[in-house]
Amino acid sequence: MKSLIVSTVFLLGLLGLIYTVNYLYYRFSPVHSFPSVTTLSARALLGMFISGVGYFGTLFCLVSFDSELRLNHSVSLQIYLCIGVFLLLIAAIVGIFRYDKGVWLRRNPNHSRLFLPSWNEGSKNMGVSISKVDDINYGRGVSFSWFDGRFITAGRHSVAFEYYEYNFMAHRSIRKIIYKKEMSFNFKAGAVYVIKIIPERQTFQITQDTTVNFGL
Repeated sequence: MKSLIVSTVFLLGLLGLIYTVNYLYYRFSPVHSFPSVTTLSARALLGMFISGVGYFGTLFCLVSFDSELRLNHSVSLQIYLCIGVFLLLIAAIVGIFRYDKGVWLRRNPNHSRLFLPSWNEGSKNMGVSISKVDDINYGRGVSFSWFDGRFITAGRHSVAFEYYEYNFMAHRSIRKIIYKKEMSFNFKAGAVYVIKIIPERQTFQITQDTTVNFGL
């Protein structure tokens, strides 16, 4: 009985921590969404794969030779090594995204910036995403995912927007599509656009914003 109470209290505390961290993230973080791997080039994806293999391979070596390492090094040093390897992985991922972004921008000097909204409503995270651009899944090649949105090549495109909700507190957290709509729009080079939802009409509004820094 005592163990059941302890487990229940621990679970409730963990759920409370997750809820609090998520709330603080959406309340105070300058960005609400991160770049997605869905628009990365094949070379960048290969780099991500190699980085992951290198990371887990290094951890495997540290665990496999744990007994030998303890003969010469302290436990704290092993912890520092693990943290260092993890930081190197993060640096590699950030570097790959930034490099691939630079390549995409050089190949597409005439482009626009789209800001996709995302926010929190209690136990649900709401937002807008793009599933296709010109019938290309995730708009790979003609767009590039970045913080709070993406870059897209200038010109007229048919973009499939999705309004979704994600219940991060549910036992099986899945993203639920509330509605989606495909819209054709002529994006001007150097312009910034904000996507707004119109739930009562189940559609979206694409509005140019002259107050936002294009280079963000």
